[in-house]
Amino acid sequence: MCFKRIAQCAAVSILALAGVAHAGIDVSPVAVEAKASALPKDWNKTAVFMEIFVRSYKDSDGDGIGDFNGLTSQLDYLHDLGVTGIWLMPMMPSQDGDHGYAVNDYRAVNPDYGTMADFERFVQEAHKRGIGVILDFVVNHSGSGNAIFQEAAKSKASPYRDWYVFADKNPGWYNEKMRGVSGAYYNDPWKPVTKIVPGGVGLYYGVFSDSMPDMNLKNPKVIGYLQDTMRFWMNRGVDGFRLDAVTMLIEDGPKAYFNNPANPGIVAKLRETLDEYDNRYMICEASEGADMYVKACSAFAYGVQQSIIEGAKTGAVQPALISQLQNPHADLMPLALQSHDAYVGDRLMNQFGVNDPADYKLSAAISILASATPFAYYGEEIGMSNGGAFNDPGIRSPMSWTGYPRTAGFTKGTPYRDVAINVASQNVAIEAGDPNSLLEYYRALYMLRRDHPVFGTGRLDLQSKAGDPTFVFTRTGLDDKVAVLVNLSDAPQALSATVGEGRFVQSLHVVGEASDQSVASEGGKLTVVVPAKTTWVFTKSQ
Repeated sequence: MCFKRIAQCAAVSILALAGVAHAGIDVSPVAVEAKASALPKDWNKTAVFMEIFVRSYKDSDGDGIGDFNGLTSQLDYLHDLGVTGIWLMPMMPSQDGDHGYAVNDYRAVNPDYGTMADFERFVQEAHKRGIGVILDFVVNHSGSGNAIFQEAAKSKASPYRDWYVFADKNPGWYNEKMRGVSGAYYNDPWKPVTKIVPGGVGLYYGVFSDSMPDMNLKNPKVIGYLQDTMRFWMNRGVDGFRLDAVTMLIEDGPKAYFNNPANPGIVAKLRETLDEYDNRYMICEASEGADMYVKACSAFAYGVQQSIIEGAKTGAVQPALISQLQNPHADLMPLALQSHDAYVGDRLMNQFGVNDPADYKLSAAISILASATPFAYYGEEIGMSNGGAFNDPGIRSPMSWTGYPRTAGFTKGTPYRDVAINVASQNVAIEAGDPNSLLEYYRALYMLRRDHPVFGTGRLDLQSKAGDPTFVFTRTGLDDKVAVLVNLSDAPQALSATVGEGRFVQSLHVVGEASDQSVASEGGKLTVVVPAKTTWVFTKSQ
């Protein structure tokens, strides 16, 4: 793996010693060395996050693979867009050689992406622009090429044997008739060790794939190793973590491997380590049962994205959105319309179609403005489509910086993967400065949040119900108030928001409308006629 950047070989540590894995295992303890945060206090409470796949974002050296230096070169773009948080998909050496979720070395950077110095420079430059950086942290499983697993698989006498989940014979947890039903296994999770490690002993548990053996998170040594690894990265300036697949952490049989009651306790232990540092943030991926985890970390409200999209398409507020925003933990459960996983949904442009930008913008406005801490997926802001297929690789195409059909401005070489199929019409170069574009609409939404932190910290007052053709809410803080009025229907609607006394300025409007119109509330209500398929936002006049 080091032939492309020979200077990086030393940083790859255990991978370079795959043949004698035990010699390269780094499980050393790590002390807190850099407790102070480089960001303003409570930055994450008002942050606007962008999920970024380094491999697909920007290539700096022409090898067709995105890297840290390429990402650093685009920080001004992200800052000017209004992004204040970056979630990096896994950027460590990985067995899969692509998406990164089969980690082979938890304390190194993927050599395809650059050196540790490149990564640290990226973090420093992000901080200079007021942008926090959180890392995807894969704690349920490692890669099968991880030196610790390789050592553990060789012998029952290995000191690392109990770091993973092994069995002498298959316990028969897999029921083919229940395949995929209510979280049931899609495939038998028990695999012969010899499939991965010649001469190995027994069976290992890998709920996701052959290349992803599950760690034994009942073992305090494994938890300690993960905690030390968190310190390793926070000592390098990292601002927090996104914990992958927390629903799968503990396995106690075929009916107790998904959202096991012990899982939140594991997350809480990792939270304790996070809290050894100042001003850090942690969010969990919980495909279901997010409420289980919010005492220890924020957790995505996955599932709600489809109700937002459906509401825009049908012209009626969906029950799931109302239910989510009425959840007492709603502000700890960020909304996101897309992610790198196909189970969340296809690229938005593929869901809405090229002739439906109004519904796209309605969904974006609801997701970004109703969520205390919204997340977007790279390319979402320009309407980037998939690369020709709706699957995980298809929604992870290189970023469309230009309309050049072969490279999309992503690289000077040959992209490692096909670019988005709509690269010619949806790209940064063609949309920047166009007031009608998605890019400028996202910028307006993000700038609105930047200028009014109350969107992240204020009290949410939901003033709509399921089935309504309009979606109205306010956010109220000590010295600011905002009102969001969304007309989902195909006709103009008179919308009212209870705001109290005062004058309010229209701060988000459609292209061509008079801006900054001032409206006084009457009887504590703000009433305006909002055009069809339009979002208006009013902010309190100071």
